[in-house]
Amino acid sequence: MSDPSLAVQGAINTTLRNAGICQGRVYDRVPAKPTFPYVTIGEGDTVGDDNGCFDASEVNLSVHVWSRTVGFPEAKTIAGQIRGLLKTEFALPGFNVSVAEYVTTRYMRDPDGLTNHAVVEFRYLIDHDH
Repeated sequence: MSDPSLAVQGAINTTLRNAGICQGRVYDRVPAKPTFPYVTIGEGDTVGDDNGCFDASEVNLSVHVWSRTVGFPEAKTIAGQIRGLLKTEFALPGFNVSVAEYVTTRYMRDPDGLTNHAVVEFRYLIDHDH
């Protein structure tokens, strides 16, 4: 069985690209000289609940927005679009998403003095198909 976070990550990647977020600049590995703005699928964790009656997991994943426009309007606009797109119960092969929820967004300036950064976090409750 695959880790359900891999399936969620793939669904997030596909959803963001199909929606044209950042003109499809959605990266796992950022190019050496990226065009801004862009998005990365970031950190997360999977917490299991295998209690003998059923197999389930809680998957928490973050999506990062990177912008170099002055202030936060661009990063906040993109983060809002992502929030609207990803609080959905994805169709995942081998899994069923029973809960999909937005958790929080944090905005920050990076130490380089040029880049604005938003971190959008989501929580998904996943039932494992047998």
